[in-house]
Amino acid sequence: MELTTNQLGQKQVSHAPQLPPRIPSLDGLRAVSILLVVAGHSIDGDRYPRLFDLVGHLGNLGVRMFFLISGFLITTLLLKEFDATEQISLRSFYLRRALRIFPAFYVFVATVYILGRMGVVTLLPGDMLHALTYTMNYHLKRAWYLNHIWSLSVEEQFYLIWPMTLLLAGPSRAVRIAASAVMVVPLIRTLMYFGPSANPTAMTRYFQAVADALASGCLLAFFYNFLGTIKGYIRATASTSFLIVPMILMVLSGMSYKISHSLFWILGQTIANIGIFLLLDRCVRFPSDWVGDILNWYPLRLIGMWSYSIYLWQELFLNPYEPSRMSFRFPINIVCVFAASIASYYLVEQQFLKLKPRGAHNPQQQ
Repeated sequence: MELTTNQLGQKQVSHAPQLPPRIPSLDGLRAVSILLVVAGHSIDGDRYPRLFDLVGHLGNLGVRMFFLISGFLITTLLLKEFDATEQISLRSFYLRRALRIFPAFYVFVATVYILGRMGVVTLLPGDMLHALTYTMNYHLKRAWYLNHIWSLSVEEQFYLIWPMTLLLAGPSRAVRIAASAVMVVPLIRTLMYFGPSANPTAMTRYFQAVADALASGCLLAFFYNFLGTIKGYIRATASTSFLIVPMILMVLSGMSYKISHSLFWILGQTIANIGIFLLLDRCVRFPSDWVGDILNWYPLRLIGMWSYSIYLWQELFLNPYEPSRMSFRFPINIVCVFAASIASYYLVEQQFLKLKPRGAHNPQQQ
């Protein structure tokens, strides 16, 4: 937090990270996240290199990266609004979110429903209800084609809770709430593991079991300016060799699943959060070296811009469990994913974003 001067010449606290409107490296990191998801869902149990056994859960790691990026970006935008007006317009926030997310989402869900009615794909009871209501993360028996909506459900639940929390509690209390979530959620996972809900859906998808990832991103937004004042931290993170640290942590998180499922469910996710926190902060803070050149390379930024549509449509073409008329072998399946995603981005997403109030469109918003 920093002191700034308002229009009346009065000193006031600046809570938002001191960053440009288009945050460096963010789209590139989104691209990395979605490519991890696509890679994880493309793996065939009989044909993929055994090296993947060492890391595992590529898709889960990619989604967790999305959660931290979302927590960081949304909190940054909300704090900027609070700094400027000392208020947060929930109406404007939810309108922006609705125009950004709902059109592409419901076009995808409607497509899957039609394909299900035609017998092209198979859906299970309750799939459509939980998809339409963004509660798929609490739906235990679900078909593959709408399975990935669990993470979008978590995001929507976050959007419902966090802006209101930040508005009512104010930044000073909200940061404590986020810090409490980071500490309490692993304990919740521990209780869940020793209770009746120790299964992958509960331990890695229920909101109360994954909220620490989102909260970690929120904390980075709160402490971004402060971390920039710690000389030792800045010296360490400025080096590209520092990237080895978050990479090791993320690999250790994946390997923990091979050691013990309980270790991964309870602590492995926390280890991944720490690694992604450090990676996100380092890449946003120092975008001018060769790593930044890669993350801010236009083709990678473009994939990051398409990432929401790619996430929506990839599940339809990457089903490793159930052959259907939508199943294609590599690389045709990847071509189909990108073709459908690009069409969705330009024909649906971009068209509805034009309805946003003038000046409200941030191209990096998910």
